[in-house]
Amino acid sequence: MKSLPELITEFCQNSHVPMAESEFGNAGVDAIFRIMEVAKNLYKHLEPERIKGAVIIFKKVASQNNSTLNQSPERPLDLSNLANQTITDLILEIGADEQLYRRLHNTHTLQDMASDAVVYHNRNGTEEFLAGKQSKQVSRLDLASKSQFAVPTFSSLREALQKYETENIRESTCYIFRESWHDNERIFFKAKPESKMRNSLTQFLRNRLAGDFDVWPEQVVDESHPVDIRVQPKFTNNRLMLIEIKWLGISVAEDGHITARHYEPRAQEGASQLANYLDSQRQSAPSHIVQGYYVIIDGRRANLREGTTSISRADGMYFETQEITFNPAPHETRSDYDIPYRMFAIPVCSD
Repeated sequence: MKSLPELITEFCQNSHVPMAESEFGNAGVDAIFRIMEVAKNLYKHLEPERIKGAVIIFKKVASQNNSTLNQSPERPLDLSNLANQTITDLILEIGADEQLYRRLHNTHTLQDMASDAVVYHNRNGTEEFLAGKQSKQVSRLDLASKSQFAVPTFSSLREALQKYETENIRESTCYIFRESWHDNERIFFKAKPESKMRNSLTQFLRNRLAGDFDVWPEQVVDESHPVDIRVQPKFTNNRLMLIEIKWLGISVAEDGHITARHYEPRAQEGASQLANYLDSQRQSAPSHIVQGYYVIIDGRRANLREGTTSISRADGMYFETQEITFNPAPHETRSDYDIPYRMFAIPVCSD
């Protein structure tokens, strides 16, 4: 199966290449193919979601002698150095020597640049090519992706986690996760259910993400702390995704006595813990783009007492729509931290 960048490249060959050829001849064709190659390579090293402004890649074709290279000679750009930089606008020129150079300032409009160059422009997922007096947008085959030249990575995991909630957690459909419950009514968790939850999500992600990603449970991110799950693309880019799992509710031992009560403070603890993991992982893998995903398995029930064997709908569903307030809230201040995924597991109610 072809990847999204491969599909969009084929599409552009049929639609955008003729535009460049009509304006600049064979030089335009060579330029647009080189730009597409650079775009795909760029998004292997830099996550398009984290670019706050525009990306411009251009190659002069009508007057190579006017290349800005002759005005400001410098070292070619190593794209791997961009991995964890904060980037607003990114302007890249493919020089006469076919090397890539970063331009920090641009006072020209896209139309002015296109007068003697093929130009690629991406702002917030809207991509286009310009050549001479013509311009043409890139079709969006994947609406969730901020670039059609990037292999969907973070969005693939987001979609998988959303499916996991609806297909596996809400009704406790997953056989592995079902073993987390002490009782058939799904009122109390067993003592220390973490390993079953982790195994459930690991198995789901391995099945869902198939052969494109490696999924490892309990991965050490610093000298002593393991994150619950680490996900990494096998061949396509430099992304690392860390998943931390916490559960809320009450757990009991086999004889029914309560062993733990976890509510909002536990959720806050997990949020801060994942933020620390992300910092540690970035220090140990500076050339990788690291993203954090916080999964909260919510099994809270109202008015529970030790020995409860049945629960009303009012008590069982009391926390279903009660979102958790985080303070601090890492997902609101960090670009490497997804909005937490709270997954409410419903009980079997008596009414």
